[in-house]
Amino acid sequence: MAYYNLNLSRISEKVSDIKQSMRVLQNYAQQDDEKFLNNQEAIRSARYAFIVLMEAATNIANHLCARVLSKAPTSYADSFLLLGENAVIERDLAKRLGKMTGFRNLLVHGYGEVDDRRMLNIMREDLRDLALYLEEIGQLLEKSAGGTF
Repeated sequence: MAYYNLNLSRISEKVSDIKQSMRVLQNYAQQDDEKFLNNQEAIRSARYAFIVLMEAATNIANHLCARVLSKAPTSYADSFLLLGENAVIERDLAKRLGKMTGFRNLLVHGYGEVDDRRMLNIMREDLRDLALYLEEIGQLLEKSAGGTF
């Protein structure tokens, strides 16, 4: 696979977005359930941070699909699944990230249906998948022109 054609600056910007959003979500995840769930400002902030997080992660995945695989994903989830199927990232991680895009879609397209308790659970249990994703992307960048973030 050709890694030389990656836009390292763009990837680095998106990695920064992911890390920043993860910090916000991790801070809220440490709060007591009721304190978080009764704070509408915190809920709105967490929803926005989650959207930014998944947009940035998907943007990186789409970039890798285009530049490394020469493929165009058909959906947000497909961008991760293609990376998993082609051993760019671990397959099970790709599936979990693909599922997480479903929650992103719910946040963007159906605010009335969002279960904030579910979001809090995702913040507590599933953000480690984004940390793993960043680790795998970091390893990939080391293979390309020595780039890191």
